[in-house]
Amino acid sequence: MTDHWDRPGWTPGRRSFHWFLTFDSPALRDLAATCQEQLRTADYLDPVPADGLHLTLRRLAFTDEIDTATVAAINRQVSDQCRHLPAFPLRVGPLAGSRGAIRFTVTPWEQLIELRGILDQAAAACGLPDAPRRFRPHIGIAYCNRDVPTTPIIRQIAALRDLPPIEIQVEDLHLVQLYRHGRTYRWGTEAIAPLSTPDLPTGAPRSESRQINAQPLHGPTHDRGRAGTPPPRPAPPGAAAVV
Repeated sequence: MTDHWDRPGWTPGRRSFHWFLTFDSPALRDLAATCQEQLRTADYLDPVPADGLHLTLRRLAFTDEIDTATVAAINRQVSDQCRHLPAFPLRVGPLAGSRGAIRFTVTPWEQLIELRGILDQAAAACGLPDAPRRFRPHIGIAYCNRDVPTTPIIRQIAALRDLPPIEIQVEDLHLVQLYRHGRTYRWGTEAIAPLSTPDLPTGAPRSESRQINAQPLHGPTHDRGRAGTPPPRPAPPGAAAVV
C-alpha cells in the first residue's frame, strides 16, 4: 500500500470543492466501527471518524482555482437535473481495499454513474476540465499513511468480508469544501441538491437546492469530521490533484 496523504496540491489549509454523498446511518457507523476495531493494530491506517464517512462522486477544483459564479452555475445545473431523479438505496459491503485506503464496496452502480454523468456534464458546460480518474464508487473507512506490504492487511480484511452488508438511502448530493486536519478529512457543506422522494403528498412542491453557506467561498462553513478544531486558512495556489 502507498501513502494516501502524499498527493500534490494539498498544501496546508488548502480546500477543494467536491460533490459528496453523506450518510446519517447508525447501521453504517456501526459496521465501520466494527471493522475499524478489528484493524486497530495496523498503525499505518488512519480511521475515518464516524461523522466523516462519505462517498465521493466528483471533485470540481481547489477553491482558489474556481470563482463563485462558476460554482453557483454548476450547483444550479446539478440541482435542476437531480430534482427529477428518484432517491435510491445502496448496499454497503463487503470490505475491500485499494493502494491507499480500506473501503466498503457499494452496489448497485447504475444510479451513481448517472449522478456522476450529471456532475461531469455540468462541470464541462462551465468550462472545467474532465475528471482525470476512473470512477469507482466506495466508502472509505481508513487511509494508509505510509508505504507498507499488503499481505498482513489482506489477511485481516479477509476475516471481515463475511460481515452482513447494510443498506443506506441516498436522498441528496452535497457540494462541500474539503480540507485536511492532520490525517483526517473535514468539510463544510456549501449546498445540497435533493433527489425526488416518493413519499411527498400529491401536489406537494419538490425540494429546491439548499444553499448552506452564506459566507464567501473561503469563509467559515458547517464543518464535518473531527470536531473542536477551527478550519485553517486557505493556502496559496499550488498544483492540482484529484482526491
